[in-house]
Amino acid sequence: MRSDVIRLAIALAGVAAAPAAAQDTAAPDHTPEGTTIIVRPPLTENERKQELREFTKQIVRPPRMRHPVAKFFYPICPKVLGLAPDQAEAIAERIRGNARALGVGASTDPACLPTVRVAFMAPAAGPSDRWLTADSAQLAHLALYERERVLAETGPVRAWNRVVVRDFNGEPIEVGTMIQIEPYSRNDPIVTTEITGAAVLIAREAAEGFTLAQLADYIAMRTLIGTGAPSSEEGVPARTILTLFEEPDPPAEMTSFDRALVAELYNASRNSSPRRVYNDIARAAAQSERIARAEPEAPKP
Repeated sequence: MRSDVIRLAIALAGVAAAPAAAQDTAAPDHTPEGTTIIVRPPLTENERKQELREFTKQIVRPPRMRHPVAKFFYPICPKVLGLAPDQAEAIAERIRGNARALGVGASTDPACLPTVRVAFMAPAAGPSDRWLTADSAQLAHLALYERERVLAETGPVRAWNRVVVRDFNGEPIEVGTMIQIEPYSRNDPIVTTEITGAAVLIAREAAEGFTLAQLADYIAMRTLIGTGAPSSEEGVPARTILTLFEEPDPPAEMTSFDRALVAELYNASRNSSPRRVYNDIARAAAQSERIARAEPEAPKP
């Protein structure tokens, strides 16, 4: 009987000592002394919408004088140069597919006049900051502020859109013309802004290692809307193919945010105010995130 009691006491002592032993072997805390760790709760849906709205405003080139956000009015026609013919056609076909799926439209005529021009620049062209100058013929049709924006871009890409501002009769307004913009309503301006052409120059060496799908989706985002690469200094709040040349692990294709961005712009009326478009994009992007969270994960093979 006494031996049974001794064995029970030893067993209980071992159980009681286990937590202390676990604490002794736990990983040491390497947090620097004096460091304050702030734990923030997840964003509410409204807060997330606001975050996505501000992110949209960051990457979409802002219109001037209360103009609408520019977009193509007619189906696009892409032309890709600087790659092997089969690769160039694969990229062009994916751009067309994106345009059709997102409400932009793409011409089915193989002899159509190119409105989206893409050139992969050979090393012989030199570094990207020498491709263009303020006097380059490629930029002659742009307003001065648009040329400055193209020339200020860094990295291995240069992109721009040719935009025509039209009055309420659909007639083009000459660059520099002062007009009085009267709104149809408190929110929507009466003028429209049409992208009539877009161009992208990409350093061929910088494109190595990416899939044709990644390159095509990136080009689509730079041409179907006037966009720039988002600043990564404070972090990017939504995954986007626009970080292709900036991020160590970029998306494999257009993300749900990217698709919401293009689809909502092209779903909006031609004279929708930027504020309305930004709100619609944020709402659609937040909704796609909510649906993705609700979907069960696919079983692993």
